[in-house]
Amino acid sequence: MKPALLDLLRAPGTRDAVCLEQARRSGDEIESGVLRAADGRMYQIRDAIPRFTEMADAGQAQTRDTFGFKWARRDTYDSDASRRRVADWCLERYGFASLDAWASYFEGFGRVLDVGCGSGLSSGVWLSSGGWSGQGMWVGLDVSTAVDVARARLAPVSSTHFVQGDALDLPFADGVFGAVFSEGVLHHTPSTRAALLSAARVLASGGEISFYVYRKKGAAREFTDDHIREAIRDLDDEAAWEAMRGLTRLGQALASMQATVNVPEAVPLLGIDAGPQDIQRFLYWNFVKLYWNDALSFEENVHINFDWFRPMYAHRQTAGQLREWCEEASLDVRRFNEQESGFTVIARKR
Repeated sequence: MKPALLDLLRAPGTRDAVCLEQARRSGDEIESGVLRAADGRMYQIRDAIPRFTEMADAGQAQTRDTFGFKWARRDTYDSDASRRRVADWCLERYGFASLDAWASYFEGFGRVLDVGCGSGLSSGVWLSSGGWSGQGMWVGLDVSTAVDVARARLAPVSSTHFVQGDALDLPFADGVFGAVFSEGVLHHTPSTRAALLSAARVLASGGEISFYVYRKKGAAREFTDDHIREAIRDLDDEAAWEAMRGLTRLGQALASMQATVNVPEAVPLLGIDAGPQDIQRFLYWNFVKLYWNDALSFEENVHINFDWFRPMYAHRQTAGQLREWCEEASLDVRRFNEQESGFTVIARKR
């Protein structure tokens, strides 16, 4: 932990300042030590990461462990092809012309918090670009041990900091970040709304939050998603990963057909649009997520299916809900990108 982070940290729940005790330093970093709050609670600094990880919610603990497991498998997402996929999709949704432009945008806000950074994959695509000079301050927070993977991947990047903590109870003072980024995370908490309000709390007036959350799908797809999620609920993570192989192979087989179905008339009852549709994508969007991308390896495709089905918390939202929650959080929506998969929002805090 770099000393610059200490002034931002607060005890979860009370927001009391924390004092550093028993610190062991290595160069300009605090490698280990204890953070003590005014009420006597203590939080460990381990491997240069302050750890605020108390939680009682079993569903959140399962989701935390799922992502710790997934992001530790770096060979299933860290290829050049996988990073290009993430970069291209993010640039399209957030509306930036290049990674350099995206990085410069964030750096212009000074301090940036990545809520649910995972292994740092999404932030990493712009942090590693030429647009990030290190004049800003990036803080990656994750509830899982994925934050250790993020540190291993991104610690060499200038002005990066890492915290293990809960998105619903962020261990930071109010209004200390000029920008907040949360790519596909808020819906993996007990409440997407509460997570958005929590992120808005630490955002400064005039600052901007950028986030992506899942969109509610048609009735058949929603039913199947929940059925599969429940069916693998009691498996361990390795077994759940194995269970994704059949779904992935089916997606691969459907994609290889290169066939088209012409839907003669829209079916609003199932959320199905009229017109010609690739058969794999038709089934994917309307009946069951069977992800397949030829540019990725088989295990990378399994990773994406696992990411969808394994977490106990994976809420899907409507556009109306998001706009209502942004208003509640004093956020003025500046960009609202809607795709079949989800919603990407950039909003400014009043």
